Amino acid sequence: MRKPTTLTPPLTASPRATSARAGGNRSTSGRMSSTLPDCVTGRSLRMPPLLSSRNSGRVYPVQSAASNLIGSTGIVSSVLRAFLTLLLILLAVTGAGIVAFGTDPGLMRRPGGLDWIVLTRRFQWPVVIVSLLGCLALIGLVIAGRRRVWWLLALVPVLFLFYQRFAGETWRHLSILEGPPLINAERATFLKADAPVIGLVFEESPYAYPCGSLAQAPVILHQEADKRLILMYSPYAGRAMAYAVDHSVKARELDIVSMPANAMLLYNSRIGQFINAFTGLTLDGHRPAGMLHPIQTYRTTWGKWLAEHPDTKVLGTTYSAGLDKVQGRFAYPVVNSSGALNPPPEARVGLLATTRPVAIQTEKIRVGPEVFNISAGGVSLLIFRDKSGLHIFDRAVKGDLFPKFVRKTVQKKPEVAFTEGDTNSLWTIEGRCVEGPAKGVQLRRVQIEEDLPWGTVHAFYPEVEVLKMGG
Repeated sequence: MRKPTTLTPPLTASPRATSARAGGNRSTSGRMSSTLPDCVTGRSLRMPPLLSSRNSGRVYPVQSAASNLIGSTGIVSSVLRAFLTLLLILLAVTGAGIVAFGTDPGLMRRPGGLDWIVLTRRFQWPVVIVSLLGCLALIGLVIAGRRRVWWLLALVPVLFLFYQRFAGETWRHLSILEGPPLINAERATFLKADAPVIGLVFEESPYAYPCGSLAQAPVILHQEADKRLILMYSPYAGRAMAYAVDHSVKARELDIVSMPANAMLLYNSRIGQFINAFTGLTLDGHRPAGMLHPIQTYRTTWGKWLAEHPDTKVLGTTYSAGLDKVQGRFAYPVVNSSGALNPPPEARVGLLATTRPVAIQTEKIRVGPEVFNISAGGVSLLIFRDKSGLHIFDRAVKGDLFPKFVRKTVQKKPEVAFTEGDTNSLWTIEGRCVEGPAKGVQLRRVQIEEDLPWGTVHAFYPEVEVLKMGG
């Protein structure tokens, strides 16, 4: 019988042997060792782990847990970097937005709008610093190469918002002047006779401030001898308030914050006090620090003021006739009047200097024989209009009489205009008794400020008494 033949499998060259043969001249021992399998040479096998598939019979490499962990960490790190960048942008834009729109006069239409304006101005500079820090942090990341340059485009809104806050609105360019030039009346050739001015008398010296100048510089501080005064003018409401002040009030410490309801709001940065220029008081109704006593102001025309005070001095700053006319620019709070008078917020009214504020629609009082005997604001009033203008008097006579006046003419006494039933005396158009038991008595004239916006008056005098006059 023939013996079975034993087949020996041939030795297969390893990849190293193949590369050695292709590589040219090498030592014989090198070629021999490279042709031997790894099991003979003793080199360890580095084979990737295999995963077999029973269905397909194929073999796949398996990723290690370390590789999965490294990939997950990279994703989380990228997300955190993006989140940090967006947080810096949000911080910068939000801070700039608060500074830009936190003092917007339109906030007065919303409940608590004035409180928000006050809060924003009080913390304005800390918010600005926070916004700038966010910008600088983002810029630093870009310079360090940690972020791409296009991230800086997110800072463009910040620049716009800061511009909006400090230069975007016309009223933000208004000036506060200390020691402005004052000229003699003969040099004020730029003023026409019908140009509106604010007049006052301080330390026996008359002063005229053209409204076209005050519309550009609504806060004026100047000195007469050793006395100082401040004039505060709300250009969109048309009212001026003046005080004698001490030397603690300085222009550099005052800031125009906003125009809520068209009234100018000032801030004294030295003591952190807000001043309403429309009322001349702080927001809680007190006299501002450093302001000694009020000075009566008069809104009139240049021709009338010059005729009464030919030696007046005139504010000599930049004048613009186009700014003479008062026009409300910003929204008013919602007015909910329940009295006899319920005009729209834009209506013009007169405000009486009574014990309690009283508002009347002066345009409804016509020239004629009609006379109004009214008790309002804690005062008994006589109101009428003639060709010379509107007249309002306190009807109190000798302290305890409040007669009701009626029109009366006496042929031989042309100065007589009224009589009353309590004393049957005769009175002139100027409120002076010329005949009867009350002869020599002069009725006290009540000051009125005309042509004020009702929306502004109601916003800062919420308890104002409103009257319906005429038909």
